[in-house]
Amino acid sequence: MIIRRHNRIADIPEAAWDALAGDQPMLRHAFLSALQESGCASPETGWDACFLTAWENDALIGALPLYFKSHSWGEFVFDWAWAEAYERHGLRYYPKLLSAVPFTPVAGPRLLAERADTRAALLEAALELARETGVSSLHLLFPTADQAAEMQSRGLMLRRGMQLHWRNPGHADFDAYLASLRRDKRKKVQQERRKVSDAGIRFEHRRGTQITAEDWRHFPWPVTRAPTSNSTRPSP
Repeated sequence: MIIRRHNRIADIPEAAWDALAGDQPMLRHAFLSALQESGCASPETGWDACFLTAWENDALIGALPLYFKSHSWGEFVFDWAWAEAYERHGLRYYPKLLSAVPFTPVAGPRLLAERADTRAALLEAALELARETGVSSLHLLFPTADQAAEMQSRGLMLRRGMQLHWRNPGHADFDAYLASLRRDKRKKVQQERRKVSDAGIRFEHRRGTQITAEDWRHFPWPVTRAPTSNSTRPSP
């Protein structure tokens, strides 16, 4: 088995990568490539990619999306306190090494491989990269429960968080949802929606192919800056 490093996902065969990603749309080659090629996840915005791949007889058998991060924006895991603790002790928290889908707090596999030995090799390669480059730490965000257990068995620490999810129990439409609420809550929601309507606000739903260049001009693009010398938190 051979482990390779790649700065661009475009250098990795798309079909082979997608076969490993399975039914995870945010892990697909096209999505990660779009983030890189558009500049959204790039060294300039604090996402310096170093994808790891595992090969056997010229076949791609494993992959790990990995980034060197110079800040903690776009992760939806708040480790500012850790960064500040490092700073108080005269240490550098950034750069850190991160496996995640940029800007996407969705759980899914991070070690993309069917075989356990391949997943173990990818994880060890990530740890070796962290040691080699002298980063403060390695983070793998929002893994599946079984992969989190694998990581813990190999010496990684688990960090537990909480997400709130709403699941539709079977409401056919919004009116059916309102009907399930108590009268006072239903009345409040209706009043709030009426205020929006009375203000003349309307909504249009457009697919990506329907959005024009003129439409995009209405959206301000966020700017991410590197941390300043006197603060661990970058300016938005």
